[in-house]
Amino acid sequence: MDNAKTGTFIKELRKEKHLTQKELADLLHVTDRAVSKWERGLCAPDISLLEPLAAALDVTIVELLSGEHGNSKEHTANPESVAKKVIDYSEGEIAQKTKAFTRKVIAYILSAFLLFFLLIPTLNGLIVGEGFAWRCIPAYLCARKAAQAIETLDEQAIQKFIGNSDDMFSALLELEAQGVHIWNAKAKFFQTRLDDMFLNLEVELIVLHEDIKYQFNCSGTYRNGKVELMNIVNPSVGQDYPAWILQLNDALSTYYPG
Repeated sequence: MDNAKTGTFIKELRKEKHLTQKELADLLHVTDRAVSKWERGLCAPDISLLEPLAAALDVTIVELLSGEHGNSKEHTANPESVAKKVIDYSEGEIAQKTKAFTRKVIAYILSAFLLFFLLIPTLNGLIVGEGFAWRCIPAYLCARKAAQAIETLDEQAIQKFIGNSDDMFSALLELEAQGVHIWNAKAKFFQTRLDDMFLNLEVELIVLHEDIKYQFNCSGTYRNGKVELMNIVNPSVGQDYPAWILQLNDALSTYYPG
């Protein structure tokens, strides 16, 4: 079915009947906007409206679907042709509705993702921090890059994403030579929060030493577009730590208040 051709045909027949779009719409119990869309070829009538529309315009359903007057005897003699036209029309209508439904579903999904993206910083600030936490996003993204730089021993990235890190690369390189390998490092989003106007963040480290994996949580902050890390252990509590842990602690500690 050619929507444009059928639309023009509907318009011509309506005018021949001296009907306005509103009057035709009232006969079919639809809006005049629907009739206007049909006549402009923007969409086709619902299959349930074909019979009453054809009756209102004094044509057959096949003529309506064809968009032109035809031989009614020919249509009567060839019912298969009529059935095929109706089936084709029905399939086209189903395809059109399926596309429209798919577009709506995609729009709803995208809207849900957008809403989720907008709500996460707020919820993160309200649940584990204080107040609105939009600044947590750049802090977390920087912490991710800083964690990756530590894990891969990328000297340029360490200097770019970690503040006060002049000696960090050489210290980590020395530890690597001693068999202390940072096996995995990742920033923790839900520990990236705003407390008392202070941007807290946390990086989880899995360190491999003598075939044993150790897990450390390294707290930090986000200042001047860079991550600054704090101690992974606190030697002042009186607990004895292996020398390599104290070295790693010193290597990662780049936060200096002030």
